[in-house]
Amino acid sequence: MEQMTMMFYVWMVIKLVTGFAFIITYLNVSGRSQFSQMNAIDLVGNFILGGLVGGVIYTTAIPFYKYVLALLIGISILLTLNVFCRKFNLFRNVTIGRQIPIIKNGRFIMKNILNKNNKIDMINISSQINLQGIYSFDEIQFAQIEPNGSVTAICDKNKLPSVIVCYQGTIREDDLEDTNHSRDDLINDMKAHGIEDVDDVFLGEFHQGHFKYVCKDGTIRPTRAALNKR
Repeated sequence: MEQMTMMFYVWMVIKLVTGFAFIITYLNVSGRSQFSQMNAIDLVGNFILGGLVGGVIYTTAIPFYKYVLALLIGISILLTLNVFCRKFNLFRNVTIGRQIPIIKNGRFIMKNILNKNNKIDMINISSQINLQGIYSFDEIQFAQIEPNGSVTAICDKNKLPSVIVCYQGTIREDDLEDTNHSRDDLINDMKAHGIEDVDDVFLGEFHQGHFKYVCKDGTIRPTRAALNKR
């Protein structure tokens, strides 16, 4: 009897260590070594993996190889979902969300605020801007709700944030639309700066009235010197 009890605890430790090893490996492979780096997919996935580990370590009804197989399947699904988020902007918007502008040029964007799908609570937003030292919406030139629920509020119209319009060769159509430019406008601007293929762009942003590109070879176009001549 004592030997069976001892074996139960030995297997429990083995399963627990195995679960920790798989989850930590997943966090390192996905680049989510800290809580602040996690997105909604990671958080839900961690709950599922945690439930799987917690549910198996106390039972002997599930063979060890099935436990390992279940961990591999769960981690594979999470890694696949994260790859989809990086590659497909539409999938990212659905699963993680995107920033929601609520004030632009000092005017409320009522279309976004009243959209029931956005579920915007202006009382909560008021509390968040108060914590930033802004005590009236009248002071704000630009504000948006970030995908993590926080609020970015800017009072100086000369310090508006840039808009990411292209990432790793993929044009972010919704964000590009927010700049009042079309896909053709972006591509023509790229060609004007010697970029023939959008796949050559690692990061493209729109800031202070112009596009700027960080290419995959590390160069930045247009250069600061070229911008200063405008």
